[in-house]
Amino acid sequence: MPVGPDGHDATTLASEVERLQRNARARSQNRAFPLGAKWDSTERHVEYLYRDDQLICEGRDLNAALEAFDLAGEARPDDVSDGPLGLKVLHVGERDAARIADSLADIVGEDTVTPNHVLDSQGYTRMCPATEPLPHSGPVPQLAEPHGPGHARLAVVDTGYSSEVARDSAYGRLLAVEDTSEIDDEIYGSDGQILPYGGHGTATTARLLSVSGIESTSVQVRDCLVGGAVDELTIVEDLATVIRDGADIVTLQAGLFTRAGRAPKSFDALRRKILRDHPTTVIVAAAGNNGTERPFWPAAYDWTTAVGALTYGGDARAPWSSVGHWVNVYASGENVVVPFLNGYYEYLDGFSAEFTGGHAVWSGTSFAAPVVAGMIARRMIERGVDAPTARDIVLREAAVAALPATGPRVLSV
Repeated sequence: MPVGPDGHDATTLASEVERLQRNARARSQNRAFPLGAKWDSTERHVEYLYRDDQLICEGRDLNAALEAFDLAGEARPDDVSDGPLGLKVLHVGERDAARIADSLADIVGEDTVTPNHVLDSQGYTRMCPATEPLPHSGPVPQLAEPHGPGHARLAVVDTGYSSEVARDSAYGRLLAVEDTSEIDDEIYGSDGQILPYGGHGTATTARLLSVSGIESTSVQVRDCLVGGAVDELTIVEDLATVIRDGADIVTLQAGLFTRAGRAPKSFDALRRKILRDHPTTVIVAAAGNNGTERPFWPAAYDWTTAVGALTYGGDARAPWSSVGHWVNVYASGENVVVPFLNGYYEYLDGFSAEFTGGHAVWSGTSFAAPVVAGMIARRMIERGVDAPTARDIVLREAAVAALPATGPRVLSV
């Protein structure tokens, strides 16, 4: 059995990739898509995930892109459609989008035509959060309500909101979730078992509210990270929506690696066409559970606040957390108590567990990022300042509490 340099065996990784691919194909409401995985030369690590049937380019580059198909000896796309934010979607059917992207790059360079990369809430040496959920009886640790003249509007872009999780956990702070939130509609399978990533968005929302409080906070939860993954075009549409709706702080618990290591085209467009008109919106992004310095997007942008994870006690970086100069701050993300569904959950190794207490212990930068978002909201409320000012306050406080050889640290629940 081949083993990667992190000790994680490649056979298990392949099984995890297959599970994610099954999830993508089985998505409901016409949201299914074929998910491709580009493996490195050792076949032990995944370089990036992508939609196997699509490529993307800027509208202004469409003619050059189509000519590149001809010059590369590739059949032109079956169809071209409009994507969000002025992007074009090149539909290539059952051909391998990653292979075509490689061919076109030799003609027009790396940045003209790219895969429609796929984000996930996981890692590329292990295709799951840092751990899968484990049964726990609760309660959820939380900070006292903040008091001050401010108010914070937050958005959680994740798997949506589950009323079942709220019911089973009886976690009162979930009352702050707005009625306009999207429903996590893929939490139980046809056999009644809890699906992988089911309830993830509600768990991260609860983590956020455990820090921000609810008396001066409102939160909208978006449903795009279905079955653990979403393509970049889909997620930037959700991000654009919540930013236009006036969210002060957006927390995103997913990310991606790209084909050539460059910034993803759709997030570049989001920055140019949406965020520049909303300068007081702060985006907090999970840095990923990859244990490497390789940039994980969108956390690696200088216009996001990238959050890595600390161990349970907050006194060290979790070994699976991404690290690097692009990670702005770290917060506790190991063995976090969160609301969770009741029912049976089957793990990748075939074992299963019954959840009966409405809570779970879960690990990942997915649970560190909401802590930082919640702390920014607290400072907004307490100081009566806008989100960028509150973020700067939190980062200055984190610098004071920095861990040697790791970086700035938010101390919280």
